[in-house]
Amino acid sequence: MDRNGSAVGNGRLLLTRRFTVIVFIGVLVAVRSPVRAGDPLKLLDPPQGQFADDWMLLMLGDEKVGYANSTITRNGDTITARMLTVFSIARADNKVEISMLQTAEETVDGHPREFESATKMGIVETRTRGVIADGKVKLSTTQFGQTTDQTSEFPPGAVMTWGSYRITIEKGFAPGTTYDIDVYEPAMSAEKPIRAHFEVGEKKTIDVLGKQREAVEIRSTLSTPQGEMPSVSYVDDKGNPLRVEVQIAGLKMTMVAADREIALREFNPPEFFVDTLVPVDRSLDRGTLAAVDYTIRVNGAGRKLPPLPPTAMQTPGESDAQSAKLRVRRVDTRALRDAPIVPPSEELNEFLVSSASINSKDPAIIEMAANAAGDETRPYYVADRLRTHVTDIIKEKSLAVGFGTASEVCRNREGDCTEHAVLLAALGRARGIPTRVVVGLAYVPSFAGKTNVFGFHMWTQFNIAGQWIDLDAALRETDCSPARIALATSGLNDVGIGEIAFAIMDVITGLKIEIVAVEER
Repeated sequence: MDRNGSAVGNGRLLLTRRFTVIVFIGVLVAVRSPVRAGDPLKLLDPPQGQFADDWMLLMLGDEKVGYANSTITRNGDTITARMLTVFSIARADNKVEISMLQTAEETVDGHPREFESATKMGIVETRTRGVIADGKVKLSTTQFGQTTDQTSEFPPGAVMTWGSYRITIEKGFAPGTTYDIDVYEPAMSAEKPIRAHFEVGEKKTIDVLGKQREAVEIRSTLSTPQGEMPSVSYVDDKGNPLRVEVQIAGLKMTMVAADREIALREFNPPEFFVDTLVPVDRSLDRGTLAAVDYTIRVNGAGRKLPPLPPTAMQTPGESDAQSAKLRVRRVDTRALRDAPIVPPSEELNEFLVSSASINSKDPAIIEMAANAAGDETRPYYVADRLRTHVTDIIKEKSLAVGFGTASEVCRNREGDCTEHAVLLAALGRARGIPTRVVVGLAYVPSFAGKTNVFGFHMWTQFNIAGQWIDLDAALRETDCSPARIALATSGLNDVGIGEIAFAIMDVITGLKIEIVAVEER
């Protein structure tokens, strides 16, 4: 493929897993609504054994993308809530199936004790287990036999599945009732609760797979520092789930009550990724660009553009809720090339730690980083060697991998831009250089029959001489072209992946990019 990305394989790197992650987070939001069957009064002190078994279809727009099954069981004074979510998305000519099995153990009165999740994206499974005791939560994440441990303060008053349901039942379904619940959901944040606000509305008649049902409308809003996700739930007067609707990236995700046979019925996963490409009105040559001035906008009522991060390349300008001006320029790296290794400041320590996604303590990653860096010690040249190594070893440029961790990519050596970014970040940390990942947009001349487009992309930044310097292993760039826009950055240290997904949720669709001015080298 040439450096301008005219080969299809290069363009495909731009279609990242961000949309898939957001869909998955939407499922987690939906099940926090009242979704359990039975007599509400008796359920506060439920019988022994399994007393709930619910199946729901998962729809995106008008297409089925998967299903969810939730059960609740009592054993003594312990309530065990189990939820299996399975969905598929077509990514160009690839199908990715994602599944997650969540189990939470709580006391009958709603206090969480421990939880476990098994997430499978593609062929590799990641397991996370959490134990809550003495005001702390200890998380252990295992993949490829490597375990990453993390201990955090457990948010006081936060609840999980059964605790959320108890509060919902206690508050009741009278119109006008409002209340808040602090939900602990490690897939979104391992350290902070997620505030869910509920408002009970009037009864309505709704369609449930062709049948008219009377239902109570409950509107909820999930709030995070990165944004809000509203949803609407429709339940019967006993709290049984009938329908849940969540707006995600301008599309409606719907969960509909169904029996097991209907939920498991085969389906063809819909294609959404081509629709996320953002066309522009001129061609760009990544190799010759010195700087580009952009105006970026997001359309749609209530949708917001995230604050654009300043980096060594990117300087944000005037902005409002839905638009921003920015200048992106190629970095003059001459002054950085002989910069020595300096001890990182305290604020950079978080970009050196090993995490589940960026497991820089994995022996295989440590060995790979040492071999790739060789005898080089100057940070800029180390970063360049590591970037070149990642570009070269990921031979299979594939969209079929799930959200691969650095440990997975180190061994399987396949994936798209996400896999390139996390592996490069892990190799940098293994050599003592602070790193983080960037989610944004990058330009390619053509993809899927469209020309001159920006697509969602992930790359890596190294902190060198106090500056965050961009390196893009997927697009073969150490000296990165300004034909890109950074939307959000993350150290990926939290077990949850929802935080970075929330940051760009409002701009997955409906984005417009205007190229205001171009400077050539």
